This record gives sequence, structure tokens and C-alpha cells, in this order.
Amino acid sequence: MKIKHLLPVLFVFVIVNAVLLTAHSLLAEQYIKYEFVMAVNLMLLMMSIFNFNRIRKVDLKNPRAMVNSVMIGTILKMVVFAGAALFYATQKKAPVGMPTLLSSMGLYLVYTWLEIKWTQSIK
Repeated sequence: MKIKHLLPVLFVFVIVNAVLLTAHSLLAEQYIKYEFVMAVNLMLLMMSIFNFNRIRKVDLKNPRAMVNSVMIGTILKMVVFAGAALFYATQKKAPVGMPTLLSSMGLYLVYTWLEIKWTQSIK
């Protein structure tokens, strides 16, 4: 595994966790549950590493295979997060709230963008 391709994802992971840990009182005032966002961040990191390993094994001469691989990764992330959301909803915990969901969706977009950049950089 080439670690240089994982550096942007690891950088985003560390920065987001550092911000969440240092500003958790400020985030609480904005109704953002930092524990939930940290869990989403960890799940996104694990899914990105899994998708990167899967994309590395795709035939580079077949563009359709590359597109299919990225699409499968995106759908796989959606299914995993839908399952996690259903699991969280079945628990007797307080509702998540819109600011927390929007920040989690923003993280999802960042990780997906990085995954597409990986795919473009593999040649």
C-alpha cells in the first residue's frame, strides 16, 4: 500500500479529530454532538482505506472497471452509513440534530472527493 496516497485522508482525519476535541464546548453550543461526528469520521477513514485497497486492484486499462469501482465504493459507504443510522435510531438516545448531520455529510463529501482524487492519480 502506498502511504503517500493515504496521507491526505489521514491528515483530514487528524485535523477533524483535533478540532472536535479542542472545540467540543463551542460545538455543544452549536448543537453539534462531537462524539457522533468523531464516530462518523472514524467510519469514513476505515471505509476510505478499504475502498483504496479495492481500487488499487482494479485493471487500470479498463476505464469502465475504474468507474464501477468508484460507484461501488460510494454505494457501499451509503449502505454502511444507512445501517449505522438505523442502528442509532433504534437506540433510546437523544436525536442527532440537523447541524450534526450536516457536518457528517460534509465529512462524507470530503472523503468521497479524496477517493475520486485517488482514482484519478492512479495511472
